[in-house]
Amino acid sequence: MGRSGQALRTVGIAVAAALALGGAAARAADVLVEAESFSDLGGWVVDPQFMDIMGSPYLLAHGMGKPVTAARTQVEFPTPGTYYLWVRTKDWVPSHHPGTFKVIVDGVPAPAVFGNQGSGAWTWQNGGTVQVQGRKAWVELADLTGFEGRCDAIFFTSGTSSMPANEPGPAMAAWRRKLLGLPDTPPSAGEFDVVVVGGGIGGTAAAVTAARLGCTVALIQDRPVLGGNASQEIRVHTGGQAGPLVVSEINANYGGAAGTEPHPTIKFDERRLEVVQAEKNISLFLNWHAFAVSMQGNRIAAVDAKNVTSGEERRFAAPLFIDSTGDGSIGAWAGAEFRMGREARAEFNEPTAPEQADKMTLGTSLMWGTRETDHETTFPDVPWATEISKALAASGGDWTWETGHHLDTIKDAEQIRDHMFRAIYGAWSTAKNGADKEKYAKRELSWVPYVGGKRESRRIMGDYILTENDIVATREFPDGVATGSWSIDLHYPTGYDFRTTAKMAKVKPYPIPFRCLYSKDIENLMMAGRDISVTHVALGSTRVMNTHGQMGVAVGAAAWVCKKHGATPRGVYEKYLPELLAAVKGEGESKALLAPKTKAGADAMSAASHAGPKAAPPAAGPVVRTLEKSMTRCSDQYAIVDIPEAYLGLLCVTIDRGSFTAPAPGFSFEVDKPVTVYLVVHQRGEPNLPEGWQKTDHQVHWMSGPGATGKGTTQTDQVYRRDFPAGKVEIPGHNGADGRNYGCPHMAIIGDKDAKVTLPPASP
Repeated sequence: MGRSGQALRTVGIAVAAALALGGAAARAADVLVEAESFSDLGGWVVDPQFMDIMGSPYLLAHGMGKPVTAARTQVEFPTPGTYYLWVRTKDWVPSHHPGTFKVIVDGVPAPAVFGNQGSGAWTWQNGGTVQVQGRKAWVELADLTGFEGRCDAIFFTSGTSSMPANEPGPAMAAWRRKLLGLPDTPPSAGEFDVVVVGGGIGGTAAAVTAARLGCTVALIQDRPVLGGNASQEIRVHTGGQAGPLVVSEINANYGGAAGTEPHPTIKFDERRLEVVQAEKNISLFLNWHAFAVSMQGNRIAAVDAKNVTSGEERRFAAPLFIDSTGDGSIGAWAGAEFRMGREARAEFNEPTAPEQADKMTLGTSLMWGTRETDHETTFPDVPWATEISKALAASGGDWTWETGHHLDTIKDAEQIRDHMFRAIYGAWSTAKNGADKEKYAKRELSWVPYVGGKRESRRIMGDYILTENDIVATREFPDGVATGSWSIDLHYPTGYDFRTTAKMAKVKPYPIPFRCLYSKDIENLMMAGRDISVTHVALGSTRVMNTHGQMGVAVGAAAWVCKKHGATPRGVYEKYLPELLAAVKGEGESKALLAPKTKAGADAMSAASHAGPKAAPPAAGPVVRTLEKSMTRCSDQYAIVDIPEAYLGLLCVTIDRGSFTAPAPGFSFEVDKPVTVYLVVHQRGEPNLPEGWQKTDHQVHWMSGPGATGKGTTQTDQVYRRDFPAGKVEIPGHNGADGRNYGCPHMAIIGDKDAKVTLPPASP
């Protein structure tokens, strides 16, 4: 495919898919309209997350309690006349029907209200009859509630037959393909050296690395943006060490609560897209969903993908495939062995594993937030939601808003997401309408995602399975190609069934072997992301996204070695491992090829190199970041709302929020030249700064709101300054006490943009 074709798909233009086909007279007046193909989506959004389970993308009226603008498209009919109307929809809370909508044909509403029938499953709802006056008619979807109404497809028929095929599967797929005029075999998408499925941090890193080393790459992503959990759609920062190559160009190390608008992930998404589009060897397919594989023996021959708005299909053939879907979908469809759930303790002698194996996984989060307005706002009572949230009142939620641990995170993904919708809307309604409603009188919902932030599902088995003991012992591997650094971070339900707690065990940086990154069964399949070959416990550490990016660099480099020698991934391990290791380190012939091609990418890499190799140590240690308008006051929380312009673009050093019942600790770092350090000190108690710190006229303000303490109030910091020679800089602790703000640490800003900051080694 040429670059012009790629550009068309990158934009993701919606095209009406209503087609009238010839054939038997009884079927001559059948018209199927896929809702996601509407030419004007209005306020509805396309949701393809669950199409492998329920059969299709669909339109979602995600109005956060406010009805969204109608979607509309023009439909061509074979003849005017009377048509029976069927709408595939879902009454997602059958006891209360919160997501209802109308279908309007040329300004006339159909008799039925949709989304108010059924048992909670997707079904074709009978809409009665409508009159079509001419060969073309405008069809609209009019949302009635703003609470997640959903429409998959609209079927017009002049016949009197019963509802169309209902259950997802071959019969429904064949029926839809016939009415939409899709060929049995998708046409070719072009010739590629490697096909990467999944455009999260792992998949994007793999595509960029392989492309820079000379491979032609198809990068298939079923969302309109790259980044996966790190994108503006989900808003998770990229934890773990980034490594020396590519990852810092495409990651999202930022500050800011989920409800911050505009959110800092937006600029990271823009930079990531710029980095990818600068690679002439990458053909980018945004809004394309892979749905099937073709096999030749134990090799994948091709992957089939569908444009989630137009319905167009293409076949992607290549010698190599990289599964970065998160769910391990490509590997599972190809017949690779995979695991899902927790191993028994005895299998690998893992101390943290349960006694008996089970199906429990880490859950899915929806992080959400509210904002202050200049007027009073309302939010309705939602009994269908408060029956889930109970008496909880909240105005925002962080990663702890998580559920699905005891469900199937693939098959039950929509149910899991919808449960979080109910928890969020219920808790916010209680806050808005409960005993403390005056506190929230001028607040409104600013952000509730509809794409779930998933942590765990399938893990494709490789030639080696990384375990808890490998990580804790920092076991050396000859084929170590990525460095894990995150704590073993496992989540468990606590209290409400949509809240979670984390049990974290710190680790030293440890190697991840290449043998975990390719399938032991499918000889041309590699993985990068949370679907690699690890145990459930080990996944608690390897699952963070900077680590995924390092995996992506490794498999992208491996694709180049495979192409160079005509080898399989296993063959690279057996015969060409030194070449792979050199490429992963950016040594030898790969060094110049892997350099950034955009200014934004180069700047990001430069900032990462200034921070040194320990820029993102495991939890609680110092972190070096570039100071921006939208970031957090501490490494892990508290959104900054106001900071002097003079400090923007400088490096700063922060640590995690400390205990609420103990003083904040100090920290240290080294600089390679004399610098002025500006110390941001919370105005509480008595800071007791050592001699030499001078007070300035500057202040910093931050919000101790949703996702942090829940107070929702603005806090003030005073800025001090002190000059330091080259060498060690000691940042004092903060001993001043003041209620729940006790323990908030200082923030150090480096006054020289050219200074290199080096952090101390991570604690054992």
